Amino acid sequence: RARHPPRRMADRQKLRALYAKAVSTLDRWSAAQKRASGLFASAVSVVERLPVMADDARFGPLADAFPDLPARTRVAQAEALHRVLESLQEEMRLFHALVAILEKTHKDASALLGASKPAAAGAVRLGPTPSPAEAVAGLQDLWRLHRDEASLKTALVREIHCDADAAQLAELSALFAAQPNLDPEETRVVVDRAEALGVADLDFSPRKK
Repeated sequence: RARHPPRRMADRQKLRALYAKAVSTLDRWSAAQKRASGLFASAVSVVERLPVMADDARFGPLADAFPDLPARTRVAQAEALHRVLESLQEEMRLFHALVAILEKTHKDASALLGASKPAAAGAVRLGPTPSPAEAVAGLQDLWRLHRDEASLKTALVREIHCDADAAQLAELSALFAAQPNLDPEETRVVVDRAEALGVADLDFSPRKK
């Protein structure tokens, strides 16, 4: 029995550390979201300009003075779109990497809970403080929500190409920025659990009646 308290303390510290890792991952997601949303909007702007550039007459007298100007401008716009898409793909790879981190964080927390003796101990809740089982469920929620959002983002980015409808792309850009799979309130609830864990004396062992 003398060995149990140190182990329970270690378990509590591990669970708190996993939550801290998840919260840090959410911060990285937010930063990536800001960059990626800007890139998506930039891609829309380029696609909107392409039809205009396709008409040589729109260049007016400049086209007479510089016959190759329209073609060079179109090439420059296509190259600009390519660069934007390359940067956007980098952010997409980061989104999926962050999802993998959240998945591993949940699995590590679940394994930690499963290793507690007896297994039912993790379900104990003390007042408003989340039980270890609830904490693990919160990590699972974070992973699933961000996994679904990353899948949506991948599908939206695939719609960006030179011949895309600019108006439709603008709608997709707004959807990308809105992150419909990530409910801020739901995320806040999970993060609040992390804050509660920071001050709670969670116990992975059964309570005596």
